Amino acid sequence: MFICANPWLTNPLHAEQPNILWVITDDHRADSISAYNRATIGQDNSRLGYVSSPKADELAKQGVLFTRAYCNSPGCAPSRTSMIFGMYPHHCAQYGFESGHQSADFCKPMFPQLMADAGYRTALFGKSGFASFDWDEKKLKKTTPYQVSIDQKELYKHEAVDWFHRKTWDKGKASGDEAFWAMPDGSIYIQTPKEGPRSEEDQAKRNRIDKELDLLYRVGMEDNSPVGGVSPQPTMTTQDGHIASSFIDFVQNTGKPYKTPWGRKIEGAPTDGPLFANVGFHFPHTPVLPSKEFRDKFAGKTYNVPDFSKDELEKLPPQLVNWFKKSDFDVFTPEAKQQAIRDYYAFCAMGDHLVGKAVEEFKAYSETQNREYVILYVIGDHGWHLGEQGGENKFAPYDTSNHCAVIAVSSDGKRYPAGTVCHDPIEFVDFAPTFLNLAGADLAEERFAHFDGRPIDETFSGEFKREYVLGEMNHSIGPRAYLRSDDFAFSMRTREKNGMFGSKWGHAPGENVKWALEAPREDVELALFDLRVDPREQNNVAGDKDYVELADWFRKKLGRIVLGDGRVEVDWTKENSYAASDFAAGAHDGKLEIPASIIPHVQANSSESASDLKISFGPVAKPSIFGSEAWSHWGGSVVKGEDGRYHMLYSRWPKKLGWAWVTDSEIAYATAPTAFGPFEHQGVALPRRGKEHWDGWCTHNPTVHKFDGKYYLYHMGNTGDGEIVGYPGKPLLNWQHRNNQRIGVAVADDPSGPWTRLDSPVLDVSDDDTAADALMTSNPSVCQRPDGKILMVYKAVGKKFPMPNGGPVVHMVAIGDSPTGPFKKVRDPVFTFEGERFPAEDPYIWYQEGKYRAIVKRIKHEGKKRVFSLVHYDSMDGIDWQPARYHEISDRTITWEDGTTEQLDHLERPQVVVEEGKPIALVCAADRIDENNVRHSFNIQIPLVVESL
Repeated sequence: MFICANPWLTNPLHAEQPNILWVITDDHRADSISAYNRATIGQDNSRLGYVSSPKADELAKQGVLFTRAYCNSPGCAPSRTSMIFGMYPHHCAQYGFESGHQSADFCKPMFPQLMADAGYRTALFGKSGFASFDWDEKKLKKTTPYQVSIDQKELYKHEAVDWFHRKTWDKGKASGDEAFWAMPDGSIYIQTPKEGPRSEEDQAKRNRIDKELDLLYRVGMEDNSPVGGVSPQPTMTTQDGHIASSFIDFVQNTGKPYKTPWGRKIEGAPTDGPLFANVGFHFPHTPVLPSKEFRDKFAGKTYNVPDFSKDELEKLPPQLVNWFKKSDFDVFTPEAKQQAIRDYYAFCAMGDHLVGKAVEEFKAYSETQNREYVILYVIGDHGWHLGEQGGENKFAPYDTSNHCAVIAVSSDGKRYPAGTVCHDPIEFVDFAPTFLNLAGADLAEERFAHFDGRPIDETFSGEFKREYVLGEMNHSIGPRAYLRSDDFAFSMRTREKNGMFGSKWGHAPGENVKWALEAPREDVELALFDLRVDPREQNNVAGDKDYVELADWFRKKLGRIVLGDGRVEVDWTKENSYAASDFAAGAHDGKLEIPASIIPHVQANSSESASDLKISFGPVAKPSIFGSEAWSHWGGSVVKGEDGRYHMLYSRWPKKLGWAWVTDSEIAYATAPTAFGPFEHQGVALPRRGKEHWDGWCTHNPTVHKFDGKYYLYHMGNTGDGEIVGYPGKPLLNWQHRNNQRIGVAVADDPSGPWTRLDSPVLDVSDDDTAADALMTSNPSVCQRPDGKILMVYKAVGKKFPMPNGGPVVHMVAIGDSPTGPFKKVRDPVFTFEGERFPAEDPYIWYQEGKYRAIVKRIKHEGKKRVFSLVHYDSMDGIDWQPARYHEISDRTITWEDGTTEQLDHLERPQVVVEEGKPIALVCAADRIDENNVRHSFNIQIPLVVESL
């Protein structure tokens, strides 16, 4: 730990306190970071296309990457204000771009002030973003909670930027605005009067700059900041370059005074005490102006523009339709859209370079000072749309506006272990208590009771988990709050009027505060998205009959939280005019507890086009058996390689050991010219690698898939004592190995390997001993959903029944953000039958013609005898599975090409070979048992006859 016993009561200079660097960027999408994309979708690039972030990627390797970090307001000022106070907008009373102050009785100190009290030297470089002033009846005076500050406006004042845009004044009244461009051949100012046309000279300057810098503007908004173009300056003399340089100068002049390039005298970073530094970069906020150095690296890149249809607007409330109208991405030509996206990601790449420089100098400073350090990189004060929901903007309750990422690094490697990913949600209100915790504060003290967040360490460690995140703002589209959980995204209008409190367009503070809970439903403009089936938030179901009750439940839940659990509304034009509302104290309990009866179990979108499939077997050719005299074969999965051959990944173990799959199986591979064989063994894909590994002793039951250009080999693995307890004719289980089964995935560029194995399971057992998968997880089946996520159905065993067997044996569903996870488990088992402990096994799932399909091994009991068959299930959402209309497929009987039939002793582990979206073959594990009870197993490739009815 970095902290001493109680540093706030001892010497203010504490050797145990780490230096802290807090980096914040602006309008920054998490998917501009390759490390984030690898952790969430399993590839370096975003879903839109090429990105570059080597410095952030390296930082992520050194610490913890938080993939689900949520701002508490999707606008710069309210988001940063919630960070600086550690309070939700409805608690600190700054919902948008109000000019607040700290004179009202309810106000709390900003956390950098508390860091200074703890003995830290505090400093800000670049954008602060929040609007807090010292009260004065005539004119509010700008203040800062930092002891040292070189903010954005100071850079503008001294032209330490490549551009700026500001209002001009005449006799105390706004007279227009002024744009500054630091062109290579000399600075250029462009004046635009508030009324009347721009002069010919200024218009000529503007035309020259537009052409030379390839500037791209929103149609009809050509006097605003461009959304594409190239900076007139090299990287280090852009605005963000100057921000980085101002911080670097500070830490390089440790313990001595120095002058800024414009002559201001500053005392450099401390030598004998801890530093808390906030570097607020401006990138990739508009104007989007990467330097030529980085723009050239993205030249010629083509991007996927997010899908959007104006049909989506028909079900949206007026506020969200208004957001679209203000943000419409379709006003751009296809070429302009490509430029907007390309320049945005190039700007992010330039910023990545500058973040890397700041981090490098901070580390060097801390090393010279011989002090531990912590770095917290907040990738975006909020997000930015590049076509999602049809817009290019922020200010929305959608995921793209609110979902960011955070990287946390500690020099000791203990607080934030290197190369770790956390997929549990954190909120921006967590940063203040995180920093004060590092400073040694006792957060249980009453003076910290106003903080709404928890240190992110508690989320990472599993000590604290939240079931939803919150946010609210009043800018651009009016007052709107949102609540987001794993499965649902909900938002609503919170106040009847749009203006700031106390203005002629808004309410008086506290006036009719319950309006959103009592007004007619349509006036509150509800929006609800079922993320289970609509992760891109394209279908508002708040008015759909199946969802009305659920939407109303969310309205009450969110409304009581943001309106009645400590809400504060302020007239900031007055010194102490505010109202607090506590009619629902305690409503923000962190729990959802939605009644199960009001949660729909079907997809929100129509399934009218979904077909019923009838599946049957075709005749089997003799070469379509793959077996061995020396080896038991089991569970083969076939995929077509780039070489045009078919690759089978399959389980095998020496036949002389008996039915020893649980201890001695390995995954091998074979190839064939067709999906039906003949297959020839080529090598071992996942060999034994040592019992110290979770899958080091046994790998079994593979299923292989190609997603986005890579091959993913899902499998069961285990470890244990390796003891073989049975022999040929006497199949017995080693229960230690059986109960150590977990699900893994290996990744390769080619199905012949080499395969990169993970050091931990991709799906482990649940920590809760009452969970259905508390004992073991195995036998995964996966498919890619239409939204790109991965649906997994897996075998699970719980601890309800006596050990070592445990049980019951059930199947569960999990959904992954990427092929390598993280996977979120769905609570309820599937393919269940009342009173049966082991009703099914070995489902294979795929998506075809509007439905998820599954071929499942059904296990029935007829007296004491178990009867096996293959049956067909389908599902609209991959979660609620029902017997398909044509349910029965086979009772294990196959027909050979010569017309003879045979019922095999086992026909299981079905794996479907799909080509061009259609199933063509079923690969099954099969066997025959001789008179000595010895099992002779093999894999068989069965032609499928699939009729769409």
